[in-house]
Amino acid sequence: MKDETKENQPMPLKIGIDPMRTPILYADAIRITSNENGFVLDVAQGIAGTGQAMVVARIGLSKEHARKLAEMVAEQVAKQGVIVTGKTKIIN
Repeated sequence: MKDETKENQPMPLKIGIDPMRTPILYADAIRITSNENGFVLDVAQGIAGTGQAMVVARIGLSKEHARKLAEMVAEQVAKQGVIVTGKTKIIN
C-alpha cells in the first residue's frame, strides 16, 4: 500500500525570479473588475501632469485566489515595519 498522507500533501512551490526580466513595477492605481468567474486587477502607473495612467500589468484571479490574496495583503499590512527573513508565503 502507498503512503496516503504523502500523496495527498501538495508539493511546495519553488519560485525563481530573474530580476532582469521581471522588474518591480510601481503602481499608482489598481482597478479591480469582477464577474461570476473571477477578478481582473489592472495595475497602472500615473503619467505625470496628465491625469492619466498606463496599465503596466493585468492579473486574473479566481474568486478563491482573490480571497486568499486579500487575506495575505491584510496580514502583511498589519505587520508593516516588521522584517521576517526567510519566511515567504506563497498563495496557491
